[in-house]
Amino acid sequence: MTVLSVREDTTLLPFLLASFPERSRTSVKEMLSKGMVCVGGESVTTFNFPLHKGQRVEILPKGISVARSKKSDALESLTGKGVRILHEDAHLLVVDKPSGMPTIAEGGKRTGGLSLYRLLNDYLRISAASARKEALLSGGPVDRSTPRVWIVHRIDKGTSGILLFAKDERTKDLLQSKWKEIVSERKYIAFAEGYIAEGGRIESYLRENDKSLKVTSWDTPSDGAKLAVTHYKPLQHIYKRGSSKTVLWTKTEFSLETGRKNQIRVHSALIGHPIAGDEKYGASSNPIGRLALHAATLAFRDPYSPRLLRFTSPLPEAFNKFE
Repeated sequence: MTVLSVREDTTLLPFLLASFPERSRTSVKEMLSKGMVCVGGESVTTFNFPLHKGQRVEILPKGISVARSKKSDALESLTGKGVRILHEDAHLLVVDKPSGMPTIAEGGKRTGGLSLYRLLNDYLRISAASARKEALLSGGPVDRSTPRVWIVHRIDKGTSGILLFAKDERTKDLLQSKWKEIVSERKYIAFAEGYIAEGGRIESYLRENDKSLKVTSWDTPSDGAKLAVTHYKPLQHIYKRGSSKTVLWTKTEFSLETGRKNQIRVHSALIGHPIAGDEKYGASSNPIGRLALHAATLAFRDPYSPRLLRFTSPLPEAFNKFE
């Protein structure tokens, strides 16, 4: 790798042309277009990118730039499918999932079918292959392990928002075994049908029917039903157009004390206010063509350090139709 020092304020293309007088203008432009030029550790392709005295410009070997571009392409592929990576480190992966995409392939299979699990595994494999190639070319240590994601928790296919994955089994086990200690905040935003006057706490026992896959609520624990506790508070009332009295939906914040399947959907319906778009649990409206439930906030302590990580996801644009 070649490192160049910037001696006076200028822009990138003239600087490169002056630094490589033996190269043609076309050859220098190709260096830029192929991602071989980095400023401040970031690949730059813009001809008129401003440079300042004292900066360092790195020229990567072609093979390394190709490896990095493959990882960039993998990230763009995720983004193109509506998935955003909010955080990634050696052990954790925090992502923002779109509505309509299952966390894992339906039917419990971990292969086949479009799922967030599959897409993230593909991304990690490409990233690892790129890192190995770069390490080989630069003479650094080569990690030949096979990467994969481990599911820590899930959200429903129709729900959008934040999900946490582990990048190794030990981290997955740590997060799941100490979930209540590690997670300090887990909030959802939903548009529930009707008028919710005030907040409250919902407690019941939930059990899934193996045939219908519908979750039912019970007052007492029986036949495998598990305790579920949800807190909720109204944020805004959405009135029928032209009316100052008829409330169609209540924008509601839900906080989870437990994490059971369909918990918010069942509990919202239990208090007489099913979530818009949730026909499965009794909703009669579907103004945005999807379940109006979004995992908006997740805060947790890093299992390997004292640092607190907090992530938020804005409501998808489709929710603007409620405003």
